[in-house]
Amino acid sequence: MRIAEALDLSRMEQPPVWLLGGSCALLLHNVALGKPPADIDLYADLEDAVLLHQALSCYSADEGPEEDYSGNCYSRRSRYLVCGVKVELVCGFRIGVPPFGYTVDVHTLLRYAPVSRINTLRPIRLMPLAHELLYNMLRGRMERCRAIAGRMHSSRQLHTLLLNKLADQNGLASSCLAELHGLLRQPPETEFRKETAR
Repeated sequence: MRIAEALDLSRMEQPPVWLLGGSCALLLHNVALGKPPADIDLYADLEDAVLLHQALSCYSADEGPEEDYSGNCYSRRSRYLVCGVKVELVCGFRIGVPPFGYTVDVHTLLRYAPVSRINTLRPIRLMPLAHELLYNMLRGRMERCRAIAGRMHSSRQLHTLLLNKLADQNGLASSCLAELHGLLRQPPETEFRKETAR
């Protein structure tokens, strides 16, 4: 609630965009987790990093945004402590390199992001499950992928639309698409476009 209040910049003509991701978002998506979330992950595009950091600066736990190249990923990260809870603001995130890479575009994901209010009047938008599936697949977290795919199964067509878009935008290799097909138990010919059809 305090994070949502601090980041409520709706009074601005073009307020910065952020989404709740990671374990907390999955929990609010009703995805089964092996353990409770250890922290809160917020995602944004690089263009919104400065304004969001300024809004959270009273909770800063480090010297501010820093570039992070760990784990075959890139982002600008800043860390906060809100009521004893660790919070990370992750901006401009990308993992791997094409055709086995994925760049997070929060402004694109926003239109697919469901809303959760979590005991606050301010809406909190969640990273879409399609993003979480692709992200965790590229991180090799297959147990989590299976849990996410299981939650997506009841409304596959809705999630497939965004997966198609992310695959096209990032030029994913056919092997990545095949792995996604397998996770969702869908043949490539039905909902996804084949690599050769692009």
